[in-house]
Amino acid sequence: MQGTTHIIGGVAAAIVLHSHFQQPVSEPIIYYSAAIAGAILPDICHPKSMIGRRLPILSTAFSKIFGHRSLSHSLLFMVALYLLTAQTSFSFQTGLLIGVGSHLLLDMMTAQGIKLLYPLKLKVRTPLYVKTGSLLGEGLVNIGLILIITMSLFHT
Repeated sequence: MQGTTHIIGGVAAAIVLHSHFQQPVSEPIIYYSAAIAGAILPDICHPKSMIGRRLPILSTAFSKIFGHRSLSHSLLFMVALYLLTAQTSFSFQTGLLIGVGSHLLLDMMTAQGIKLLYPLKLKVRTPLYVKTGSLLGEGLVNIGLILIITMSLFHT
């Protein structure tokens, strides 16, 4: 998926968690900002990604060491982020992990899939998947995410 799709997905996941599961958010700006940051963070492994272009040295190094859609697209990465953010606010940590989780789920919906269980080389993808960047595939995913956001905002 592309960066904008990941941002929409991160916001959708954060809204769903907040509205449907009554997740308390004492710092909404931090929560939603962290969800957006988390939604693009796993693509640090791709120098031409939204985050890779902003952090080219780190992105290039990460890509050369681990490759694309490996460590940063794994449960191991999420556990590491959880541990690294243990001393931050609950809103920041939760938002960041929600964003990363949404990124992983969306990339599992692509033909390439992800190495969810890295360092195992097994690639994981959903039974129904789209081609990254395809107008139809990403368009349908974005429409679905916007519908989820809209329905969640009007959820009582």
